[in-house]
Amino acid sequence: MKKIVILILMMLTAKTFAAPIGNPLNPEIIADGFLISPASFLNFRLGYEGNFVSDSRMDKKVGSGKVDNFKQDINSGTLTFNLQNRTDVFGVLGASRIRSDWRFDNLGTMSRIELEANYRLYWAVGGKIILYQWGNTALSIGGRFSKTKPTLSFITLDGSPQDIGSTKISYRDWQIDMGLAHQIDIFIPYVGVKYLNAKSKIRNSLIALAENSQNFMRMKNEDHFGVYLGCTLSNSKYFLLTIEARFIDEEAISVMGELKF
Repeated sequence: MKKIVILILMMLTAKTFAAPIGNPLNPEIIADGFLISPASFLNFRLGYEGNFVSDSRMDKKVGSGKVDNFKQDINSGTLTFNLQNRTDVFGVLGASRIRSDWRFDNLGTMSRIELEANYRLYWAVGGKIILYQWGNTALSIGGRFSKTKPTLSFITLDGSPQDIGSTKISYRDWQIDMGLAHQIDIFIPYVGVKYLNAKSKIRNSLIALAENSQNFMRMKNEDHFGVYLGCTLSNSKYFLLTIEARFIDEEAISVMGELKF
């Protein structure tokens, strides 16, 4: 119990970007739902997903160097269809906000761009399948694709507000993961590895965003391989609650809750 409490505290205090992964045991954690029999071939869950990213570790693909900050806050609802307590197929719909800043050589002078987007539509689809299970331990694989195209709230050049005009920003990512979970009473800690491919574009700007006065910027995550760890709380009836952190390729923390029907 002490080790699990320490694990949760580590995740809450960690600086932690991209899509949540969830517990490898998710397809079978909740045995009893509100309406559907546990013996049913098909059941479903509704939930909430909060994803809070402090550093996506992006590189600039126009010019050179790193993006100083690329942050994202996402609040979403989830719908998951479950097959025989072994496979999850899910959809995510919510709202996302992006904040970013970077520096570039602007005709011999180092300039800084800062921007923030409004909360706008975010969506994702994905799945997870339990590959092997022995006792209270399980191994699973999963994958997910996410996308958002928010509108800009503001953009500044060296701290001075600029006209947004028709500037557009977009973000998308896809990832695959493999994780291991072990149930200890009502706690199910887990750990895993993942591959992430994340990209963002800013275009049609009225001001220079990169070297040679270019009015667009492309970004891609610097590191593709990362690790994640988390812990789920559930009594195997009706609900689950998960806290998760992701490191190396990104710094992100997520909070997820689900109800089974």
